[in-house]
Amino acid sequence: MATKTIPPTSRVEILANSGLCTIPAEFVRAESERKDIVDALNNGGIGHGIPILDLGGISSEEGRWRWRCVEEVKAEATEWGVMLIVNHGVQDEIIERLQASGRGFFDLPVEAKEKHANDQSSGQIQGYGSKLANNANGKLEWQGYFFHLVYPKEKADLDIWPTEPADYICRHAMDFRISLS
Repeated sequence: MATKTIPPTSRVEILANSGLCTIPAEFVRAESERKDIVDALNNGGIGHGIPILDLGGISSEEGRWRWRCVEEVKAEATEWGVMLIVNHGVQDEIIERLQASGRGFFDLPVEAKEKHANDQSSGQIQGYGSKLANNANGKLEWQGYFFHLVYPKEKADLDIWPTEPADYICRHAMDFRISLS
């Protein structure tokens, strides 16, 4: 049986909807790496699982608690690159609204999302993009994203933010930014 080749594309969604029946070998990680990822997810932060950080002390009047939180975030970001953060102070309602707005954007057709595309070559990193690039092991990453900054306020480039869904900017993202202040 002939294998289908990966169509040339810069968007994960186009590749995913191209009719492929199996994940192309270029994206399949080594068995040992997959086992490590599954173990981390299954442990739920226990033992060698993905770290869980409690930021409850970040707003403490005592500088040592704040310093400790910052140092823990730096250490886990350096070692893992990912972590579950609890007691961060962002209300569940705000998180749910942000997630719904994000889903609304990614449910749009590719053409609508392309209006907000980033341009890494010109230094415009904020916006809609895909990461189909080699990782350290030579495999391709399979990732679609919308990257934008909300804090500090002067870093937020609202000109590239989606206008669909209609509430993407004003109601949800800015509430999140305010909750960080």
